[in-house]
Amino acid sequence: MPEGSPPLDLGLCLTCGQVFRWWRDGESWAGVDGDRFYRVARDGTGLQVHGTGTEDEFKSLFGLDETTARSIERISRLDAAMGERVGRLAGLRLMRPGCPVETAFCFMTTSNNHLARIHQMVRVLASYGDRIPGAPVGAKRFPALERIAALSEEELRSKGFGYRARTIPLAARRMIESGGKEWLESLAKAPYEEANRELTGLPGVGNKLADCIALFALGHGSAVPVDTHVWRAMTRDVFPDWRGKSLTDQRYRAIGDFLRERFGELAGMAHQYIFVETMLMSRSQRIRERRPEPAEPL
Repeated sequence: MPEGSPPLDLGLCLTCGQVFRWWRDGESWAGVDGDRFYRVARDGTGLQVHGTGTEDEFKSLFGLDETTARSIERISRLDAAMGERVGRLAGLRLMRPGCPVETAFCFMTTSNNHLARIHQMVRVLASYGDRIPGAPVGAKRFPALERIAALSEEELRSKGFGYRARTIPLAARRMIESGGKEWLESLAKAPYEEANRELTGLPGVGNKLADCIALFALGHGSAVPVDTHVWRAMTRDVFPDWRGKSLTDQRYRAIGDFLRERFGELAGMAHQYIFVETMLMSRSQRIRERRPEPAEPL
């Protein structure tokens, strides 16, 4: 990467629940995105990137482009509090993974889960794929829908998937019945409301998971996944009357609508800054109190 690239906090981007196929490799980060493998390190002049993807593909994955820079600047101008968040999280980017199938099924492991267990489940699913040519042993393409659909519930339960052992193969079969990979990719071009409706029709996919898939797998900027961290921030700053109450479908929708009205197609990006800041605050509090990471949705 050339000198003068936008600031990028690799560790923050890769450990905040956007992607799940990256790991520390000494002083570098290594990871898989679709059929591409990367090894990335920072030196005095910027980022040193090696792998099987092109520079443009890497920049797209990490949002290192003028469009992203303008979007970040815009959400900062639209809301003073958001501008302060962006300043505090200057190295954060809303990542854009390249393989919708991989991203969708990675997020299907996240419900009522925590990062360590999510990464383990993703590694199990990825183990059914083929090795990426030119990449180290163990770096594999994510398996095709047909391979996921053929997995038995018993096999996945034996590998710690719990109730997801049933819903993940069922979701793959439903996607195949609907048109397979092409159907999922077509939802990226559909209106957000239509994509959300189709995704919530998949087994095991509720509002939050559908919005995660819409935002990260399909690039729908209007998608606002509301998890415990976003709920905590929004009931503190915007909807204080909801403190101590449950997150109903109506309140879920109201939070998304609030951010969509304020930020439009950049609502998902704004959400990411809210989510990450609140998540980091929760992590810091747990460390101070020496409590383990809870099994809560990302």
